[in-house]
Amino acid sequence: MLLILPVIPVTAIFAQQGIPANGGEAISDSGTVSWTVGLVAYSTSTSGTGSVLQGVQHPYEIFLVDGIKESKSEVHFLVFPNPTTGEVTLSFSEGTPVGLCAGLYDPEGKQLRWIALDKKEVTISMDDLSSATYLLTIFEKNQPIRTYKIIKR
Repeated sequence: MLLILPVIPVTAIFAQQGIPANGGEAISDSGTVSWTVGLVAYSTSTSGTGSVLQGVQHPYEIFLVDGIKESKSEVHFLVFPNPTTGEVTLSFSEGTPVGLCAGLYDPEGKQLRWIALDKKEVTISMDDLSSATYLLTIFEKNQPIRTYKIIKR
């Protein structure tokens, strides 16, 4: 008895890891922009010169938290990068701040860091913290003036 088996070549198929809720693409002479809504899977590639997050489109911005009554301080802040993988830089728009400090809080509201803001630019290390959303509150004369949501990946 002779048994003949068909030979099936093995090929690799690459596709998305999830099904997005929506998305699209805009094309013009000056470039292309694509977006995806609802894709939750991502991966990180890191080398000595940088890192790339792929799989989702994520903003690089700090979110001002709504619902917190804040004073009318004239100090303007820049907090970056967000999301972060290691540290966040808090920069002031004008001069060196006087009488300002900041508190970093975990998702349950526990204070993790208390930082004196005595330079125009301060770096806050988050290397030892797990991936989560944290709150950074800036105080002027012991009164909260700004609260930002920071995403640690």
